[in-house]
Amino acid sequence: MCGLVGIIAKESEELGSSLISMLKEIEHRGSDATGFAVYENRNDIQLRASFIEEKCKDPLLEIIAKYGTLSDSRMYRGVGIFSFYECSIDMPETEIQALHNEIDSSPELCVHSIGKHIKVYKDQGTARDLERSHQFSLGAATHGIGHVRLATESLENINFAHPFISEQFPELCIVHNGQFTNYFNMRRSLENRGITFKTNNDSELAVQFLGFHMKENGGDLELSIKEAMNHFDGVFTIIASTHDQVGIFRDTLGMKPVLYFQTDDGSVLLGSEEISLAKIAPDVSAIEMDPGGVKVWRV
Repeated sequence: MCGLVGIIAKESEELGSSLISMLKEIEHRGSDATGFAVYENRNDIQLRASFIEEKCKDPLLEIIAKYGTLSDSRMYRGVGIFSFYECSIDMPETEIQALHNEIDSSPELCVHSIGKHIKVYKDQGTARDLERSHQFSLGAATHGIGHVRLATESLENINFAHPFISEQFPELCIVHNGQFTNYFNMRRSLENRGITFKTNNDSELAVQFLGFHMKENGGDLELSIKEAMNHFDGVFTIIASTHDQVGIFRDTLGMKPVLYFQTDDGSVLLGSEEISLAKIAPDVSAIEMDPGGVKVWRV
């Protein structure tokens, strides 16, 4: 059992705090890892990469300098031997693929995503642990999603913490609760199309599948979700988000709940349980998504 939350709202610098408040209300659904992502209104490009030795950061910075100017950056240790590096770059969008290719050509470096700006915070532990251990630096944002994880495997692996960001379509971010009974068939199908996997996690499969189809169909989230519904077997709910779309969908058996509620000011709250929505809107009267349901909002 895991838990999901989401907010679509007017532009606010309090969005991250609101997501944390919602996540605290569903800590009973998972305390092994917590994370959230917000979409900030910025024009620069965001890069995420990892490396084994800290000295590898220097050649990464040399490559970045060829394409643009760093505006901010942060580095943090992952679980095990990897260091993670995240930065913002003032550069033309037309140069993103060239930058990606040059970094990928270095055996010491691994690119996780390059694209429009998404701020992600995730770590082992509860929402309260995440709040205590991180200084959130968040600009004005209009929407975000979050997740609490109950680990069924790889408890100590930060790569299994949500949200997951697509490498195929870097502005796509998902949180997921559930399992796919046809995982291996779907994974094999994606690998045959050249997609590589870092984990054996169902959630990575979901973001890889959606990202592939988002790239194929020009970024239409609803169309990609409907394609996923035609292929995903099992029990699941997923909240998926891009810079201008947020969608929720649920398996046909209806085993994993997800609810939504639109407030008087036009904001939309999403979550696995009404208690998390009520933290933001005390008079909430949420609607539970029907089994097999799909709903997408434009931001």
